[in-house]
Amino acid sequence: MKPVYIAATVQDSGKTFTSLGLMQVLRSQGVDPGYIKPVGQHWVPYLQAQVDEDAVLVHKFFNLTTPPIHMSPIAVERGFTARFIEHPDVRPLEKRILDSVAILNRTHPLLIVEGTGHAGVGSCFGLSNARVAELLGAKVIIVTAGGIGKPIDEIALSLSLFRDHHVEVLGVILNKVLTDKYEKIRTTVAKGLELLGTRLLGAVPYESSLTHFSVGQLAEEFNYRVLCGTQALSNRIENVVVAAMEPQNVVPYIRHNTLVIAPGDRLDNILVAINVLAQDYAHSGGLLVTGGIELHPTIVPLVENSKVPVLVSKDDTFTVSSRMADIGFKIRDFDLDKILTCRDLIEKHVNTKQILDALQD
Repeated sequence: MKPVYIAATVQDSGKTFTSLGLMQVLRSQGVDPGYIKPVGQHWVPYLQAQVDEDAVLVHKFFNLTTPPIHMSPIAVERGFTARFIEHPDVRPLEKRILDSVAILNRTHPLLIVEGTGHAGVGSCFGLSNARVAELLGAKVIIVTAGGIGKPIDEIALSLSLFRDHHVEVLGVILNKVLTDKYEKIRTTVAKGLELLGTRLLGAVPYESSLTHFSVGQLAEEFNYRVLCGTQALSNRIENVVVAAMEPQNVVPYIRHNTLVIAPGDRLDNILVAINVLAQDYAHSGGLLVTGGIELHPTIVPLVENSKVPVLVSKDDTFTVSSRMADIGFKIRDFDLDKILTCRDLIEKHVNTKQILDALQD
């Protein structure tokens, strides 16, 4: 079977979501797909190699035996692009990708290839998504975020570059479609894609749970100190409130799975937050104390006994709260609920049979 290349129109459209969901659905249908992210821009140290974090996720969750270096043959480290421009020879990079694909093909009848951004990403070092898809002889699925005009315009740009590289685009998966406009968006985009010479393979409704993160992920991402509550760092966060008002005005804002951000010198709001959160600590939210202000010794035992996860930041409240505006976290291997949600959404809303049949042509 031909490899299937998962591309996107912009960052965070849902490439990893689609790859995870598609891998699970295909496995349930008796197909054992392999995975590769030929060009990774966000690598981490893993099993004595530099491996893209999405490849690490897939390797861990599916318990794959393939050496992870072959699932992430090129990790773009600092200075990579500048070095290439000074000595522009793409052949060693292409060989590295092809060698890894050959190894994966020995044990998998089908490869899911996750791209990096839109069709042109990687052009600066000769490995745009379109070129890599061409190199692998892959067929492409473009993932885009929900809407009508904007995604269709962005798809048109990607289609142009893929076609310049003689790559077949199987179709489009429309992701994060608002539920109250689902049918209108789905039918209109399907007609719009036909005008561009491609088709809609599925429309996935917006699922808010995929955007939730844990207290522990927040601490890891921004290097916040964990003061207490380590046993509840897996608590999910759905709402954020900055507790800078009077205590009685804070309480109504603390709902299930709320992160309360409070200045370290507002002991009144800290105690209110701890009291409310402690009523459901095993499932609900956490507290983030700002300003690098140490809690008064008299209340530390109260905070620790509450079992609420408490993080401490040296930054001021404005800086900390500003980070929360566009925060987004990659799915991790321990996010079982999210990974299973990926499977369910792809299974229900994407025509995987149509995709599989097209790959056998």
